[in-house]
Amino acid sequence: MSSIDLSQYEADVAAAEAEVARIREENARLAEDYRLDPSADAHEILRRGAASLAAARDRLEAARVALKLAETTGSAHGLLSKDGRVTGSVAVAVPPGTSSGARARIVEETVGAELTRAARELGVVLAAPAERYTRERPGRDAEGRTILDVSGHVEGDVLMPAVTRSAKNARRG
Repeated sequence: MSSIDLSQYEADVAAAEAEVARIREENARLAEDYRLDPSADAHEILRRGAASLAAARDRLEAARVALKLAETTGSAHGLLSKDGRVTGSVAVAVPPGTSSGARARIVEETVGAELTRAARELGVVLAAPAERYTRERPGRDAEGRTILDVSGHVEGDVLMPAVTRSAKNARRG
C-alpha cells in the first residue's frame, strides 16, 4: 500500500456525518410542523426532507467507503468485499459521445475482473454483467474520468447487483 493522506477522507466523513445530523434535526422540526398542520404543502415539504436525508446518507456511505478504500488499498478507488457485500468505486475513462453498447464494454473491461475477484473472495459468482452493479456519479474526477459506484450483495451463491435501475437513471438525469 502506498502512503496516502487520509486527512481529506476523514474530513469528508466528518462533513457528511454533520450534514446527516443537521438534516435529521431539520426533519424533526418539519415533522413537528406537519403534526400541527397536516396540509398537502406541509406533507410535500416533509417528503422533500426525507429525500434530502436519504441523499445525505448516500453521501455519508460513499465517504465511509472511500476512507476504508484509502486505508485498505492506498487508493481512492477499488472494491471491498466483506460480510456478504461488495462496495467501492472505479474510475473509468469513457470518451464523450460513446454509445451505450461501447460504454457497457468499457465498464465490463474495467470493472469485470475486479468485481469477479471480489465475488470469488466471498465464495460466490456474479449474477449479472458488471455494468448492472454500477451507478455513475455526477461529474468527473480531476483526470476527466467517470466515477462509478459499485455495489452488490450475496443472495445464496450469487452476487446480486445492489443498484436499482431507477437509482441508476436518477443519477444520469
